[in-house]
Amino acid sequence: MGLERSLPLFLHISLHRMCDHYLPKLLAAIQCLDENEIWCCETEESHSIGGIILHICEHIHRNTLQLSNPTVQFSNGMEEYFPNGHWTSGELCEYVQEIFNEWRVEVEKRLEWDQGVDMHRMYHVVEHTSYHLGQIIDRTKRLKRISFQFCQKGLNEKGLREMIEAKCTK
Repeated sequence: MGLERSLPLFLHISLHRMCDHYLPKLLAAIQCLDENEIWCCETEESHSIGGIILHICEHIHRNTLQLSNPTVQFSNGMEEYFPNGHWTSGELCEYVQEIFNEWRVEVEKRLEWDQGVDMHRMYHVVEHTSYHLGQIIDRTKRLKRISFQFCQKGLNEKGLREMIEAKCTK
């Protein structure tokens, strides 16, 4: 595969991993929880599930802004940005969908316009989302004593690859 084909494929993989793999898992976890479960902290040193979700959303939002304007800089980092709130499960799901959709639109523009992106930044936002999604799913499973069975429901690597390949060969 030539380098000129690598970036669009990388963007497609990133787009579908985030929006068709991670987003449904995140929404499924949020929908299981009530407001108290979303915002409670297991220990004094830990963050709430809601705080982790808002951390992910802020990271994706910043990435979206930098996709639309690569010169955007932020005056401070977000390593400790894990806010607490009083959002319901429904409100949080709506906000998460909005943030992921805005990101999707910007990535799709890059694909449509055949514009380059900072691959390191893109890889980081996907990896960062995956890391925190794992925390959220683990905590939700522990709190609710449930098994999501994502793989059995088609949210697995094989299904993701088939989806990407089908969309990239059209």
